[in-house]
Amino acid sequence: MKKILTLSAAVLASSLSHAADLSTIYQYAVSNDAEIATARANRQANSYNVGTARGGLLPQASLNYSITQIDVESDLPAGSIGTEERDYEQSQLQLQASQALFNLNSWYTYQAAVAGDDVAGYQLQLAEQQLLLRSAQSYFNVLRAQDNLSAAQAEEKAVKRSLEQTKQRFDVGLIAITEVHEAQAGYDLSYVNLLGQEANLDISYEALERLTGTYFDTVTPLRPEVTMEMPQPAVADEWLASGMAKYAGLRLAEANKEAVRMQRNATRSNHLPSVNLVASYTDGDQPSFTSDDTYNQETTAIGVQLSVPLLAGGSLYSQSKQAAKQFAASEYQLENERRTVKQNIRSLFRLIKTDVLNVKARKQAIVSAESALEATETGYEVGTRNIVEVLDAQRNLFRAQSDYANARYDYIENLLNLKFFAGTLNAKDIDMLNGWLAQPAAAPQTAPSATQDPSATQS
Repeated sequence: MKKILTLSAAVLASSLSHAADLSTIYQYAVSNDAEIATARANRQANSYNVGTARGGLLPQASLNYSITQIDVESDLPAGSIGTEERDYEQSQLQLQASQALFNLNSWYTYQAAVAGDDVAGYQLQLAEQQLLLRSAQSYFNVLRAQDNLSAAQAEEKAVKRSLEQTKQRFDVGLIAITEVHEAQAGYDLSYVNLLGQEANLDISYEALERLTGTYFDTVTPLRPEVTMEMPQPAVADEWLASGMAKYAGLRLAEANKEAVRMQRNATRSNHLPSVNLVASYTDGDQPSFTSDDTYNQETTAIGVQLSVPLLAGGSLYSQSKQAAKQFAASEYQLENERRTVKQNIRSLFRLIKTDVLNVKARKQAIVSAESALEATETGYEVGTRNIVEVLDAQRNLFRAQSDYANARYDYIENLLNLKFFAGTLNAKDIDMLNGWLAQPAAAPQTAPSATQDPSATQS
């Protein structure tokens, strides 16, 4: 028997030692998450737009070679009978080159591509910060589901014990059958809640697998002694200033506005003339009018070509108006993004302020609920309380425990969202949160600062 217990302990210790922590989950997500992989591929694809647009400003050249077999059959002059046939082969080599001297459309198209490359860069930066956020949220959603399940299991066990005691008291004639029915109804509700919490835990693990591409069945829990405090600086305006300067979503909207502005200018410049330097060299056979043979001819040409668009059926006018409206839309989008950042930062800062107080209050509520349950159970034993009051007291205790756990996870989630909109969320925050887990760590337990360098974001 002792050997069996030792083996069981060893297996349990092994499973705990391999429990995934937040840093492990994040590293798996960096390597396997489909969303961040898509963002990286799009970033690389968009980077080629600059080279494509630059081509319109650089020299263009083409080489053409053709060889043609020509058969000519013609009638003889009047008074002659028959036809004249000539067969010859004609070849031609042609080299053409051009260089734009003045082409505002090509210039603004290139500038739009450069701005578009900035857009792609901010899109990737935003995706990287969202990956940090999603990794932490998925991890703590598992812990939240585990704590809620633990509370539901404890409630189901306690209510079941109360049901059994109630049946025993009824069997000896101490209580009426109605109390048994009430205890049974309380147990049924607790059992349904238990099934729901088991499903929530399974769902949270499925979300973790989708993020990392790997199935985990154990994660490291949050240490109970971690202190939830106000982040520094404890002034909302400083977090707001950080967000207005650093938030990748806002920088993305600004870069998009610039790209649309340059594209608008490119569209408008379609009405303007363009000037190109052109040159060509041709070496080919030419037919002779006096013999059946061909003769070679070389031609070199160089010049300046002016092109002026006069009429395109109104399409240029429509394109110009469309581009103007698209630019106006980008301005509205930027303004909406600014307002969203302001609202989110201010709201999250207030929520965190409430969360700090809520965590302390929920912890104290557990102490009060435990005391109330103890008093109610004592009263039930002596006959001054009924089973409904006992079930309510038990339910209040387990709800207080669940509310306390949820309050802690709400604090962490709101804190991460605040740093996200402040533009300072980076991999160091994952290390900091990892230090809050139930394992030896040197990471500090204090709340992060809004001035943390965002350059450490995982790329």
